[in-house]
Amino acid sequence: MIQVILKLSSVLLLSLLASAQTAPVKVACPKTLIRSAGSPPFHQSLSAGESAYIKARTEEVLPSAFKAYLGNVKAALPRGASLPAYVTDILAPPPPPSRLLRHPDFPKLGLALSGGGLRAAYFAAGVLTSLDARNGTHPTGTMGWFTTALVQANFPTIPDLVFPDVDPDLPASNSRFGGFLTGVDEVLPAGATGNNTGYFEAIVAELEAKHAAGFPVTITDAWSREVARHFVNGTTAADILEEGTHGSGILFSGLQNLPTIKSHAQPFPIILANAIPPALTANPNDPTELADIIPGNDVPVESEIWEFNLFETGSWDPSLSSFIPTHLLGSTHESGCVTGFDQASYIAGISSNVWNGDNGTVDFLSLTPEGPVLQLIEANFPNQAPVRMDAGPFRTRSRGLIHASNESFVALVDGGSNGEVCPLQPLIVRAREVDTIFAIDSADRTDSFTNGTDLITTASRAARFGGLYPFPKVPSSPDTFVNQNLTSRPTFFGCDEPDVPLVIYLANGAPSAQRRALGLPGITNVPTTVTTFSPEMAQSFMDESFAIATQGLGDNSTDPGVQWSTCLACALVDRARSRRKIARTGLCATCFTNFCWNGKE
Repeated sequence: MIQVILKLSSVLLLSLLASAQTAPVKVACPKTLIRSAGSPPFHQSLSAGESAYIKARTEEVLPSAFKAYLGNVKAALPRGASLPAYVTDILAPPPPPSRLLRHPDFPKLGLALSGGGLRAAYFAAGVLTSLDARNGTHPTGTMGWFTTALVQANFPTIPDLVFPDVDPDLPASNSRFGGFLTGVDEVLPAGATGNNTGYFEAIVAELEAKHAAGFPVTITDAWSREVARHFVNGTTAADILEEGTHGSGILFSGLQNLPTIKSHAQPFPIILANAIPPALTANPNDPTELADIIPGNDVPVESEIWEFNLFETGSWDPSLSSFIPTHLLGSTHESGCVTGFDQASYIAGISSNVWNGDNGTVDFLSLTPEGPVLQLIEANFPNQAPVRMDAGPFRTRSRGLIHASNESFVALVDGGSNGEVCPLQPLIVRAREVDTIFAIDSADRTDSFTNGTDLITTASRAARFGGLYPFPKVPSSPDTFVNQNLTSRPTFFGCDEPDVPLVIYLANGAPSAQRRALGLPGITNVPTTVTTFSPEMAQSFMDESFAIATQGLGDNSTDPGVQWSTCLACALVDRARSRRKIARTGLCATCFTNFCWNGKE
């Protein structure tokens, strides 16, 4: 590790433009800064912005999207096979004769894209290539790289997102996405033994204006500038190591102005983070807080889960149940309001802030690959906490429980730090009324495959909140997931629990059926610590992810008439079917027999 402490030098003046665009700007405060989400569990409400977006998407986009999707499903059916009539009635109903009449009861699908570094980003890319992901209503991400990249790039196809056809002669622009560019290491672009000093200096120089404006500069800020070079517009392969804006000034709230957001073509994006309890921040050895931390994780299971969306940021948990407009993040009652805090790269950086080991203590961070950056931050911006964001607007909203609402600052870290690496929680908020969740889980568990732990943790956390977050019954042990092959093929949870969302679980838990049949090892079990993928490695990884996503029962399949594409459609409409009090029949009944967890440990 290179140990360098240098004051910023004049050679870094080229970073001033990027620095200026990361600095928040003071503005007048609105009369009401905080929105109460209401009283949990049954009286919480969505923001006006989210409600309007989902309504417009349901009316303007989903009818044609679901009709096209249904056509694809029918075209893939074996000769002589047919779907139950209710599938067509739900996905392609006739339009209402009047706009005053209630719109058809379309499925409300949420996509949960787990964290897990580049492994998770490329696994999500491969899986979503196999799906028509444009039919969802809410995609969520704990490590928000993939979600942020997809949204801010204006919702291209997945191949165009990962490997865009970029003219090499065009300069980098905040209006163009250059691809994941993971052939260059995210953390140490010159390699572990190379000279990364200039790169680190440029990163820290980009934070000068934020510090000068009176805001704390933390390791999360530096990390977000590194993330920006791979998952935000404004970088190309030619200039990834050069001075430039690298997405500075692209605001998460500003993504509302994208053409695909204005036309409601995109599902409604949500990024997650965990709040470190103040007691644990003050005392990393607090016995009460430590007792609620699952071994291998960094924060207690019951820590507040915060979400960032285009309109607002906050938490549905009872300890807060409040939100601030995302474009006013960083504002306080005492010092007024600001805009520009919600850099898209900063949101992605918070959601993937895994540098908070031992709760972000400087001694620990100095031993990580981010150590040289931390030393530069300490040298240039002294007396800065490792990870924190101003919590001023929320300080008066405590409900006597734990965590952020009585603190001057809230420490927000990786959204999977409590053990929920697959971001299901926003999709089980009652106010969203999501009825089907497609959970893409690529958390790093045994041998860098996943083992169902995330679903177990979500179920355990949901049970603590007394009905606030409805969630289906799942196995209580990772051994059950693995031994029953629930992580090596798609599995449905909640099949006979109509009052909770149906979870379609697709795990990166084993090699594809094709590779298993050939006796080949997996290639998608790459450790989270791997921070570089060559283009060839990325393509092979995505091809294998595609195979996992489309194999269905794989070599366990006994009915050639029941294809995975058919069963996915049956699962998508199942809650709408239940609301109509129609029995499962035909191919759909067979699908649920084949893919539902049997409830046995």
